[in-house]
Amino acid sequence: MSHVISAFAGKPIFGRDGPLYRILIYTTQQTICREIGLKLQDTHSVSHKIRQKLFVDLIIIICATIVKILIILNNLQVTKPPILIISKPNKFAIWLSMLVETSEAIRLLFFNFSPIRKTIRNYSTLSLPTNTNKVGIRNPNDTCNIFNQWLAGLIDGDGCFQLSKKGYASLEIVMEIRDKHCLYLIKQKFGGSIKSRSGINWLRYRLHHKKGLLELINAVNGEIRNPVRLLQLNQICEKYNIPVIQSSTLTYNNGWFSGFFDSDGSVYLNIKSSQMFISASQKNKLLLDPLVELYGGSIYTLSKVQAFKWSVYKKEEIIRLLDYFKLCPSRSAKQYRLKAIERYLELRDLKAHLSSPNSILGKAWKQFLLKWDKFEK
Repeated sequence: MSHVISAFAGKPIFGRDGPLYRILIYTTQQTICREIGLKLQDTHSVSHKIRQKLFVDLIIIICATIVKILIILNNLQVTKPPILIISKPNKFAIWLSMLVETSEAIRLLFFNFSPIRKTIRNYSTLSLPTNTNKVGIRNPNDTCNIFNQWLAGLIDGDGCFQLSKKGYASLEIVMEIRDKHCLYLIKQKFGGSIKSRSGINWLRYRLHHKKGLLELINAVNGEIRNPVRLLQLNQICEKYNIPVIQSSTLTYNNGWFSGFFDSDGSVYLNIKSSQMFISASQKNKLLLDPLVELYGGSIYTLSKVQAFKWSVYKKEEIIRLLDYFKLCPSRSAKQYRLKAIERYLELRDLKAHLSSPNSILGKAWKQFLLKWDKFEK
């Protein structure tokens, strides 16, 4: 995780440059903390206050010492944090504002070392930032929202709400075996069962338990966009007296498209022209129209199968889509091809696809194609 964050942030990993940095590499590694607040609860006894003051002094000494060392070493990932001390009757609070890029090892020290963990539990509460206005800072609840939107997109593509004649409600999602990870994510959160369909390379997820089904409906209600799926959902909602929420206008950073892509999308490389395509097919053109406005591309008619196909092939549009999938990741096996696109763009800019097969670039292009084909297998 530290290396991934460093790569996307464009900042060096702590310990990479210089011998002095390497000395502390096992003590301080990478970032996860921002604006940590340590609040201590009211106390009612002298001994309690003494122990509390010692604990506060210990935290101040450790944090201040580490930050000073990093500042002296001119670590680019650390800024000087102003320390704000607030004293009120029967209450004492210390805030380390903008403590950036603090070592995860240090964080784990406080929570894995038993005496300190017990002290924190007894005397203090950890306050995390809730401000989502800053660029790059996301409310923890957003992760859950993106998953629910992703799930709605997956259901719109490969799912089906069912209500039997006897009144039994259920949800079914059918995907290829290589995409079983998606189904197990849903099962882990809502329950249900996953079984292979006899004679074919597909898996079926089925949820009919009332509690899990109601939780799932609550998660995707207001995110379903397929008119057929919306009618199916409406029948089940009427059974349980749940009002159906109409979906709002699709936005760029909505996780629905990643789920829809995992069900009906594809990434294709034309070997002859070395052209990359990202596409999605659907019988209902209304589901594809917003994609053109948000992500570019064009919609074509597939007359043989009576469906429509949205396709993107321009470099700037593909890069824009890759930025989207960093915010709302694909969870199917298609993610491996999405991750390989950056390598494809790099090699294509170097004209590797036009190089001699025996040259360094030609061999690099051949190796890329071999890895690309593994996706199908």
